[in-house]
Amino acid sequence: MIRRAALYCLLVFFLAACGPPQPDEERIRQRIDDMGEALADGNARALMAPLAEDFGTNTWDMDPRAVRLLLQREMRASNQLRARIFDIDVVVHDNHRATAEFQAVLTGGSGLIPDRRGWYRFQTGWRMDDGEWMLISADWEEILQR
Repeated sequence: MIRRAALYCLLVFFLAACGPPQPDEERIRQRIDDMGEALADGNARALMAPLAEDFGTNTWDMDPRAVRLLLQREMRASNQLRARIFDIDVVVHDNHRATAEFQAVLTGGSGLIPDRRGWYRFQTGWRMDDGEWMLISADWEEILQR
């Protein structure tokens, strides 16, 4: 009985792996959601994983190293960081470029991330690198802070 259940589970996993690839829009949405979860988990490495080596932002003129240092500072200062991400709109421009706009309510920070509620609109640029969608740019504006 246990063997049959184990075999069934393996078959299900195998068939799922052989299924059609996830659409690019969904893959980018998943990357954004994963970044929000990594922030809440205090996992700077997972949060930084989607950033391309040439990532940049005009909002604060930061490269990946500066982003990593600021995030580590915020994560050390607070263990209650949260991002509620919604209204993700992804547009794939060709096989290698995409943009994603979304809104996020950020809480629990000590400076970079507001301690209460900060509501932001993000505009991000993505590039396909070696089969993975990588974040190449992010700009944001504050919509509301409480």
